[in-house]
Amino acid sequence: MDFIVISLLIYLLGTVTIVWPKNAELIAHYLGMLCAVVASGMVTYASAAYLLNPVDEWLVEGVWGSYSIQADAWSAAFLLLTGVAGVIISIYAMGYGKTYLGNRIRLLGGLWNLFLLSMVTVLIAGDAFTFIVFWEIMALVSFLLVNHEADKKKTVSASYQYMVMTHIGTAAIMVAFYMVGSCSESFSFTDMSGNTLSGYMKDIAFICAFLGFALKSGLMPLHIWLPNAHPAAPSHVSAMMSGVMLKVALYGFGRFAFQFIGMDIFWHGFVVMVVGLISAFLGILYASMETDMKRILAYSSVENMGIIFSAFGCGMLLYSMQLTSVSVIAFTAALVHACSHSLMKGLMFMSAGAVKHALGSKNIELMGGLAKKMPYTALFTLIGSMSLASLPFTSGLVGEWLTLQSFITLAQQAGTPEMRLLVVFAFIMLGLTGATALGCFVRMYGVAFLGRARTGIVKKAHEVSGFMLFGMGLEAVLIVVIGVMPDILVNMMQGVFSRFSVVSMGTPMGIIWGGSGQYAIYSPGIIFGIFVIFSIFMVAALYRSSNFVYKDVTWNCGTEPTSRQQYSATGFSKPLRRTFEKILSPKRRMTYLRKEHAYFGRKLQYNLEIPDLFNDKLYKPVQQMMINSSSAFHKIQEGSVSIYIGYTMIAMIFVLIWGVLL
Repeated sequence: MDFIVISLLIYLLGTVTIVWPKNAELIAHYLGMLCAVVASGMVTYASAAYLLNPVDEWLVEGVWGSYSIQADAWSAAFLLLTGVAGVIISIYAMGYGKTYLGNRIRLLGGLWNLFLLSMVTVLIAGDAFTFIVFWEIMALVSFLLVNHEADKKKTVSASYQYMVMTHIGTAAIMVAFYMVGSCSESFSFTDMSGNTLSGYMKDIAFICAFLGFALKSGLMPLHIWLPNAHPAAPSHVSAMMSGVMLKVALYGFGRFAFQFIGMDIFWHGFVVMVVGLISAFLGILYASMETDMKRILAYSSVENMGIIFSAFGCGMLLYSMQLTSVSVIAFTAALVHACSHSLMKGLMFMSAGAVKHALGSKNIELMGGLAKKMPYTALFTLIGSMSLASLPFTSGLVGEWLTLQSFITLAQQAGTPEMRLLVVFAFIMLGLTGATALGCFVRMYGVAFLGRARTGIVKKAHEVSGFMLFGMGLEAVLIVVIGVMPDILVNMMQGVFSRFSVVSMGTPMGIIWGGSGQYAIYSPGIIFGIFVIFSIFMVAALYRSSNFVYKDVTWNCGTEPTSRQQYSATGFSKPLRRTFEKILSPKRRMTYLRKEHAYFGRKLQYNLEIPDLFNDKLYKPVQQMMINSSSAFHKIQEGSVSIYIGYTMIAMIFVLIWGVLL
């Protein structure tokens, strides 16, 4: 408890840098980030020690009037990933944040600490009031961080869209808390776990909770804020929002599912699983169409949160079928992939920030050949891209492998044709998602870092500062270590459910990593052996063919190839775009430019836009309906005092009549 409480005080100390003297803003920046590193390190140590050394007590506990803090094993799992991300990304921000010197850098550092403080406090909240207060602080502070570059019109638009959407989600969560709390002795989590909610009231509470937390997680169709907010925010803020804040929403939904609502109703798990699978595929499909590096990563977050929720929904289904023990596999998959995604996305957003810092652009169509200019950044980005594509020896494979194992477990228990169809649907969607993710990150990395420079801006590219490289390097090392030796993380996350006091999962069913487990098997040794054999064959084939091949300039109809003849990101994604044209509905526009020569035709410019399906088919019609409704209401608002008095009298008459009838 001491470490967690002291860390909150250190975060508060870091927040004080907001009022630091302006002539010492660089010192304020370093002090703020140092506070974040130290406090996050303490959170990491406390949560890891709690998970590794099981004890029959709370990680932290305290009561102050109507407010309380209380953290169990479920909280500790998310505190761990919050602490790790807080340490690494804050180290990166020491170098990256200096780009904001003279541009409210003190405010950025102070809000950064307050953002971390709010997330940690949400995770240790012991009652609904504390949870909602700090959830709202988290939303407001993240809004201010997204809006930091408020001089840009797109940033302001994205931040306010995020603000509106997150408050809609907060409203739904408050309704869910109220419904559960109204059937409990108090709004403390301990009392709410013994609520008497039943029937359709329980269903409504589930729907509200799922809508609120799914919106914060970025699940489709509630994701609309995410691809706009992440590119607008500073890169270290994007890394923390995607790496941690989205997982805080998973924590909140898990708290409702495990502790307040229960998982005994089959269709609850069905909805969570299906929405997760659809979000996963559509998220990576849209990511494969984008050219903005941070928008690619933002849509990839939609994909990965979809995978996490699909695993969680699979666990809910297994639990509702009275298969409590094997449901641990699915819940463990959700936690492990949440930790993995926190590392992967933290690294990739830091990499995007490094590229933006070096080039001044996030458009991969303008890049090319960056591996020569930024070799360390290229190496770390390669590791992150491999992990997001779920390739061997990376943490990304571990989480998705466990998710696949949870679907296999569900398939073994499918006793009806409907359940078998659900499992087939799950395998198809996960397979499509994995294949598309591989193509997406081959495209992004290849276009940005390989080949030749596409434009002149690549000439000014340079490697970034030591702090930024150190932060990215730490994330890359953790990704590889977990990919090669996942035992510690997986067993730690699996142990959460054997200690979770609010729901009895029984003894964990042995997720074995040596290749001989009964339920979920993952053997890095076997994968490494296959990799070595494959590599030997590849090297032998290349060595043998090199005796018959000589190097020369590629034949190009008598001309030498130029950088313009490389595959572009748009061209690379064209087969996928044509395959799913009905979903993507691409909009092509041709513009005639001025005629520059008397004997040649005019220049043409082609533009391709991929509109968001839900934005065009759902949000814009709703927005237009609201505008039309407002216009209709405007007709009865004439600005006349006498008319308003008349409205009041009519309302009073109706109230009197209603009172008489009662």
